[in-house]
Amino acid sequence: MKAKIQHPIQPDWWSKTIAGGVLGFTLALMVGCLVFLIGRPFLDASVLPQIAMWSIPWSWLPIFFACYFIPRGWQAILMMLFANLIAGLAVFLLRGAV
Repeated sequence: MKAKIQHPIQPDWWSKTIAGGVLGFTLALMVGCLVFLIGRPFLDASVLPQIAMWSIPWSWLPIFFACYFIPRGWQAILMMLFANLIAGLAVFLLRGAV
């Protein structure tokens, strides 16, 4: 009977939602930009913007989903901020190199 005891919802679900929704979306935008910048020499110019655009939801939704598996909300926010920093730095460096 103890197996059917329901666990309460964690109080930090809202911070995980913000981390996945806002910070995950900005990370997905940067991933789309990276797909565009990296694919520029390899893909046709007419197809590349579409591939970059459609890579945004394909990367955002798993990021958003994964934020709920991080133990604490503040950890999710810090991890997403760090990932955004790394992706933003990569975009900045690649845009300067191209």
